[in-house]
Amino acid sequence: MQAVGIIAEWHPFHNGHAYQIKKAKDQTKADLVIGVMSGNYVQRGAPSLVSKWARAAVALENGCDLVVELPFWFAIQPADYFAEGGVKALAALGATAISFGVEDDHFADYEQLAKWMVAHPNQVAAADQYVADVDNRSFAEKRIAAIQYLQATHPEIADLKVNFKENANTLLAFAYAKVNAQLQTPLKMVPVKRIGDNHRLSALNAGQLDQDTSLYTSGSAIRHYLFSKDLKGLKDSNELEKMVPRDMAEALCEAVEADQLVSWADLFPYLRYRLLTASNEELGGMYQMVGGMENRMVEAIKQVDNFSDFVDRVKNRNWSANRVQRTALMVALNIQKDEMQVVLSPSHRQPLMLLGATEKGRSYLKMVKSDLSRDDSLWQLVSRVDQTSEENWPMWLKVDRMYEILKPQVDTQNFNHPPIFTK
Repeated sequence: MQAVGIIAEWHPFHNGHAYQIKKAKDQTKADLVIGVMSGNYVQRGAPSLVSKWARAAVALENGCDLVVELPFWFAIQPADYFAEGGVKALAALGATAISFGVEDDHFADYEQLAKWMVAHPNQVAAADQYVADVDNRSFAEKRIAAIQYLQATHPEIADLKVNFKENANTLLAFAYAKVNAQLQTPLKMVPVKRIGDNHRLSALNAGQLDQDTSLYTSGSAIRHYLFSKDLKGLKDSNELEKMVPRDMAEALCEAVEADQLVSWADLFPYLRYRLLTASNEELGGMYQMVGGMENRMVEAIKQVDNFSDFVDRVKNRNWSANRVQRTALMVALNIQKDEMQVVLSPSHRQPLMLLGATEKGRSYLKMVKSDLSRDDSLWQLVSRVDQTSEENWPMWLKVDRMYEILKPQVDTQNFNHPPIFTK
């Protein structure tokens, strides 16, 4: 059986995700689709709207055959670490191809550039150093400038047509390509041209919901919609079903009715407590805390009463909003630098928690389970969480317990929660 993999957050699962799954199957003729999905916290540094279980269930109903959880310490990272965890997880699961969304049609140029950069680490390091020394730019701007410098100084890649500005999906796909180029057996890269609204769209355009057609809009816009209006009549409206598949709409409506929709508003009091009670030394030891950011955070938390204003006060030229959010998440969850070094170590064995599978997915698992069970395998399939899981990966269980605290009505996220099996 041939499998194509997708690295996803599905935060929430929307029409564009269903389209991608269909295109992945059509383009690869694969027998099944594997989803490696972020758990209860997502890359931008936020708790997921609804639990990993709710999102996995919707994915299984919309074309995915196997859903496993991307470990927390990869899921909440910038593009390179996020890509490393996702691509290597798919390789461990035996996928032969990886599907991903892009804004550009000509991804072959990006893939060629990625291979060249992997093969020329000294030149890449020199470009990074050059940009760091002469440019007072944000981290993202410096990375793009370094690539431009490489193309300007190395004729063999000068003619490659790449454009990372405002192309968030393509930038992440490029990170996938760099990790993939390092694999002993690289996956086939299968780009899917993004349709509909831009990934960065933060609000629906006026009149979109008045149209009697399905919308291909961004997750950001859907989240903005959910948190910017009175949701009491949400279930009786068909607006959500224009943006997301029916089962996702039902899950979101149920979460709204049961007060289970999770956001930074729920986590914010814990962030405030940590910032106001921890010492500077403790805060300085939090993962991703650099350059005195802790001082700026402490001052900001004294002057605001919501997370959005907090981020606005802390961010600056060097620290993007996403960087501030991720660091704030580390503070709220008490994730320290030395803890993260352990789980990100190349020799550390990683968990692949089985969230759900169709009958085809379960048959496939039987084929690859022996490889994941080998003593030398760095990825271990976990179908049931037990005491051994907590001993091996305490951070994972700690952060999910926190997610349960945010909304006490939410089901247990690990212990005694079986995988979701469908036909």
